[in-house]
Amino acid sequence: MNKLKVKLPFTDIEIDQLPDGQPVTEAANFLQQTVVAHTHRKSVSGLELGSGNGVISFMLALQKPDWQLTGIELQKELVELALSNNAKLGLTCSFIEGDLREYRQLLQHQGYDLVYANPPWVKAGSGQVSPNPSRAISRQEVSCTLKDILSCIDWCLHAQGLGWIIYPVERKAELAREIMQTELEVCNIYQTEESPRSFIAKLRKKAGTNKW
Repeated sequence: MNKLKVKLPFTDIEIDQLPDGQPVTEAANFLQQTVVAHTHRKSVSGLELGSGNGVISFMLALQKPDWQLTGIELQKELVELALSNNAKLGLTCSFIEGDLREYRQLLQHQGYDLVYANPPWVKAGSGQVSPNPSRAISRQEVSCTLKDILSCIDWCLHAQGLGWIIYPVERKAELAREIMQTELEVCNIYQTEESPRSFIAKLRKKAGTNKW
């Protein structure tokens, strides 16, 4: 497997990345910064949807070593890369190969405190699909849609858990419509000048209370 070295934001730490894979982005950094800033419990269980080579989970784990983080990723080579990166960094993240659309069947406990995702931004059926399969899955709704992501967050959060999703500003109204089909609600929106194309929605269960 050919690999490149890339530096994690806010650190001098490098991880391995596939040469044609999705690069470390400002959006990924914005998401992890926001999750850290607004999660005040010392120990949490977290699930990353579409974890790729582990970038977001690694950034969280480096700052919050007591968090128990798991990533689910469809692409076998990225799961292997994430596991290799995790071992080299000496972290305790776990990564599993699987389809988030089927994760409800795999979930063996009462749910997670955190579920977070930087999903594909390009809507299914719009734009030209990248000829690179890995990049296409990362950028475009080839293997999952917004509805799939929200459904998985809904399944996997426990009653007092929080979901986090970063998404393009031009699809904010669509997210608001789709979330109405779930048991989730938006409890806050975050935007920043450093990442003007995106926003982060903080989600919770409609019937739950936020005890964080």
